[in-house]
Amino acid sequence: MTTPAFYDELRALRLERLLDASVEIITEEGWDGLSMTKVAQRSGVPRQSLYKEVGTKSELGEAVVAREADRFLAGMREGIAAHPGSIVDAVGAAARFALEYGQTNAVLQAILRPSYDVALLELLTVRPAAVLAQASREVADALGNPPEALVDTMVRLTLSHLLQPTVSIDEAVARIMHAVRTD
Repeated sequence: MTTPAFYDELRALRLERLLDASVEIITEEGWDGLSMTKVAQRSGVPRQSLYKEVGTKSELGEAVVAREADRFLAGMREGIAAHPGSIVDAVGAAARFALEYGQTNAVLQAILRPSYDVALLELLTVRPAAVLAQASREVADALGNPPEALVDTMVRLTLSHLLQPTVSIDEAVARIMHAVRTD
C-alpha cells in the first residue's frame, strides 16, 4: 500500500487555500482587485510560498480557471455517464449541468455581471479555441465518440445559452437536445 507523501498533501491543501482565496477576492472585487498580498493575507499562506506555489498573478488566474474548468467538465462527464443508453438524454444532462453550474459559479458570475472586469474576461478567453477543444474532447470521449458535428453543436449551443441566456434552462436544454437528435 502506498500513501501520499505528507508534503504532497500539504502542497495540495495550500494550493486549494490559495485558489479559494483568489476566487473570493475575484468575486468581491474583480480581477483588478486581486493582488498577491490580498491572496496571501486571506489564505494565511505567506507571500513567498504563494509566489513559489503559483508564480505570477497571471499564472494564479490561470490556475483558478483550470480548477473551475476541471470541476465543470467533471460535472458534464457525470451527467453523460448517468445516461449510457441515449446520446440525446446524455447531452441533455450534460447541458443541464453546465447551465445550472454556470448560474452558481462565482468566477463565471463575476465575469458576466454588468460591471464585469475586462482583464478577467480576457484571461478566460485568451485561448477560446483551447477551451472549446477541451470541452469538445471531454464530451466526445464521454459519449463514446459520436459524430464530430453533434459534439460541436452541443458544446457551442450550451456555451451560447450559458453566456447569453435568453430562455429558461429547461427550454435551453430542450433546444439543445432537439438540435442533436439523430433520429
